Amino acid sequence: MNAASDRPVVTFRASAESTASPAAIYDVLADLRTHLVWAGAEASKKKFRLLSIDASSTRTTVGDRFTSTGANMIGTFHDRSVVVEATPDSTFGFDTESVLERKHVKDMEAHFTHRYRIEPAATAGSSVITYVCEAFPRNYVPWWLRPGTRSMTRFSVQRFMAAHLRNLSHMAEIAAPRAA
Repeated sequence: MNAASDRPVVTFRASAESTASPAAIYDVLADLRTHLVWAGAEASKKKFRLLSIDASSTRTTVGDRFTSTGANMIGTFHDRSVVVEATPDSTFGFDTESVLERKHVKDMEAHFTHRYRIEPAATAGSSVITYVCEAFPRNYVPWWLRPGTRSMTRFSVQRFMAAHLRNLSHMAEIAAPRAA
């Protein structure tokens, strides 16, 4: 199976509704240091979370670069990312070159695209956050992304990602509560 491809091996999707405004959601996303909280310290699964991030303390813009590490059930990701979309109140995205350090087999190299869409919800001042992550393995396709197990992996990862989005939502709601 050829690992390098123009098409993702798997696409993960998650969404969450929030009482926070699109602007409040975007403010949390554009401050990369907050990712270490809502996708790190507050993650529901300690083996699927952000562990560290080295990013600017200013509001992120297109072209900004950052590095991070993350826990995965079977290893640690070491990532180099660049922000590719940053439209206040509506979109935020970054691309990642990643190495999954594994203990008993060859490290996996991969490219990931991360895209967040923020849309107004039916309730005035509220939002719907949609996250899409595409995975492009570079040097090989690991067993958990092969056709027989991919759907199980997708199901589990999407559950973890949805929990992260709920944490993001909660952080934005606390930072900028809705007017009564």
